[in-house]
Amino acid sequence: MKLAEVPEERFNEVLERFNFPEYHKPIVSIIIPFHNQVKYSVECLLSLSETDDASTPYEILLADDASSENSVTGLMNVRHVRYLRNPSNLGFLHTCNRAASEAKGQYLVFLNNDTQVTPGWLSALLEVFKECPDAGAVGPKVLYPSGHLQEAGGLLRGDMTTEMVGVNDNPDHPCFNIRRAVDYCSGVCLMVEREVFLSVGGFSDEFAPAYYEDVDLCLKLRTTGRRIYYQPKSVVVHHLSKSHATPGNTLKNKLICRNRQKMVEKWQAFVDHSARTRQIAFYLPQYHPIPENDRWWGKGFTEWRNVAAATPVFDGHVQPRLPGDLGFYDLRVPEVMEQQAELAQRYGITGFCYYYYWFGGKRLLEMPLERMLDTGKPDFPFCLCWANENWTRRWDGQDKEVLLEQSHSPDDDEAIIRDLIRYLHDPRYIRINGRPLLLVYRTSLLPDMRKTGERWRQACRREGLGEIYLAGVESLGVNLEGDPDADGIDFTVAFPPHGTPYPNRSKTLKLRREALVYNYLDMIQHFVNRKDFSPKRFLSVCPGWDNTPRRKTGSTIFTGSTPGYFQAWLEWTIDQTRRFHQNDERLVFINAWNEWAEGAVLEPDSLNGHDYLEAVRNAIHNSTVR
Repeated sequence: MKLAEVPEERFNEVLERFNFPEYHKPIVSIIIPFHNQVKYSVECLLSLSETDDASTPYEILLADDASSENSVTGLMNVRHVRYLRNPSNLGFLHTCNRAASEAKGQYLVFLNNDTQVTPGWLSALLEVFKECPDAGAVGPKVLYPSGHLQEAGGLLRGDMTTEMVGVNDNPDHPCFNIRRAVDYCSGVCLMVEREVFLSVGGFSDEFAPAYYEDVDLCLKLRTTGRRIYYQPKSVVVHHLSKSHATPGNTLKNKLICRNRQKMVEKWQAFVDHSARTRQIAFYLPQYHPIPENDRWWGKGFTEWRNVAAATPVFDGHVQPRLPGDLGFYDLRVPEVMEQQAELAQRYGITGFCYYYYWFGGKRLLEMPLERMLDTGKPDFPFCLCWANENWTRRWDGQDKEVLLEQSHSPDDDEAIIRDLIRYLHDPRYIRINGRPLLLVYRTSLLPDMRKTGERWRQACRREGLGEIYLAGVESLGVNLEGDPDADGIDFTVAFPPHGTPYPNRSKTLKLRREALVYNYLDMIQHFVNRKDFSPKRFLSVCPGWDNTPRRKTGSTIFTGSTPGYFQAWLEWTIDQTRRFHQNDERLVFINAWNEWAEGAVLEPDSLNGHDYLEAVRNAIHNSTVR
C-alpha cells in the first residue's frame, strides 16, 4: 500500500484497513507521539503493520498532542491501537512521559511518527536487553529515505553539541554494522525498560517542550552504571524534523540553544570525564648498560651508540637524528624518568606503556621499572607490554642470530604473571573499568594465547587483583590476523607502521646502500582507510619511522613526516576513538615515546624541538572543542 498518491481526506479509508494484533500482556509498548502531520503517522502505522513480529507481543500507543487537523479523527479508531489525546498542547517531552505512565509493556519504545520501521527492527532492539545485562537504552541504525545513513548512535562533544555518527555515510560500511556502546541514541527510536525509565524520572521536565531530552535521559541512565547501545540489526527510516513541527526554525534553534546551556550546567563534569581520551606512548627502557649488552655489543652499549653512528641513506636523509632537551640520557639517573613524565604530562600524554622483557624467568632492562616500582617515582600512569619475542642481533625478534630465546610453557605462564602482579597492584597502573591493562607484543608466538590468558586471569583472581584486561599488539605479519575473541583477549592494539602494504619508493631515489623507502602519508592513508574495522581495536599513531640506526643495510624509512601531518592523523584517531569506544576504553596509543633507533620519537630532538609534542597537545585541544 502506497500513500504518496492518497489525498489526505482519504486517510481514514486507509486507517480502517489496519488490524493490529491484540496482546493482553504486551512485552513492548510502542509510543508514537505526534502533533498534526497525520500523513507521517499513517505511514508509520503502515510500516508497523507490514513488519509485524509475532514473536514479540506489543501494543501501540498513539499519543496525540492536541492536533488540530481534521483527518486526525481516523487515528482514534485504528483497531487494537490505544489512542491518547492531550486536552491541550503539552509538547513532545510531556506527551511521551504521559504515554509512558499509561503503557503496559515491560519495555518502552519511543518512536517518532515520521519514521518507517523495517522487518525485525523490534526483536533486534529487544535482543540487546537479553544479551547485555548492563543495557540502559538501545537505539537502531537510522537511515534517510534516500538510503543514506542518518545515525549510527550519537556522539556528545564537550561543548554539548551532538553528532549523528556516520551521517550521510554508507550504511553498509563495517564500522556501522557492529553493536557497540555509544554516548547516546536519539529519541527518533529509543527502547528503554519501563521501570528504569520511571525510576530516573523519565524525560526531564527542564528540557520541555523538546530537544536534548533524549541525551539527558541517556546520561541519567549512564550514571546508574548502565550503557547505551547502538543496534545495527534494527533499521528505521526517518524523515528528520517532521514528527513534532514547530512554527519555524527560529523557535527550534532557540530551544536547542537554551537546552544546550542547561546540559552544560547539568552535565559538564560528567561529559568532560567520559569524553576524554587517554594518550599512551610506548616506552623503550634500553638507555642504560646491562651485562648482556656489554657482552653482545661491547662495553657500555646503549641505544645511543647506534643512534649517534647512523649515516644518511640518500641525499636529504636526516641521519643521525640527535636528542634535544634531555640529551643522551642514562636511565640509571633517577631524575631522567621524572623529567620525561613531566614533559609527557605537559603535552597531554597520559601514560607510558613500558616494554617488559622476560625470558623464562630471566629479566632484561628491568632496572628502570624496578626502581619506579620501589620508589613510586615518577608519579605517572603506566602499563606494561610483554615483549615476548626472541632477543636477536638483528633487532627483529626472528629466529636468525638469536641471543636470548623465548621458551613458552604453562609453568612459564604462571611464573611471569606472578612477577607481573607486583606491577598490576600499583595504584599508578592504567586500568580499564577497574581492570589492569596488560599487553602482549606477539600473541601468535604463544602456543595457546587463550590458555595463557586463562592461567593469568585465575592467578590474578587468586591474588586478589580481580579481573585483568588483556590486549594483543597487532605486530609483525601473522599476529595481525589474531581474533580477540578466539585468543581470549579483550582488545587488540594497532601498531603502525606494522601490517600495511606500502608502495616502495626506493627506485625514485639514488640510494647509497640497500634500503626500503616509503611515504609517511601513505602510512596515514592506510590506517585512516583500512577496511578491517574492529570494535575491539585500540587505534594508534606513529610520528615517524626510520630504523637506519639499527640496520646498517636494509633499513625501512618513511619519508615526509611533519608535525602537521602527525597532528592531523592524531586528531582523526582521537575523533574515531570517541565515536566507536566508550569511557575507559577511549585509549589512543602512540608508537613511540623514545624509539630513537627506529625513528619513532616524541621526545624533543635537535631538529624539531618540541614540535611533535606540540602536535599532540594541539590535536587533543582541537578534538575537545570540535
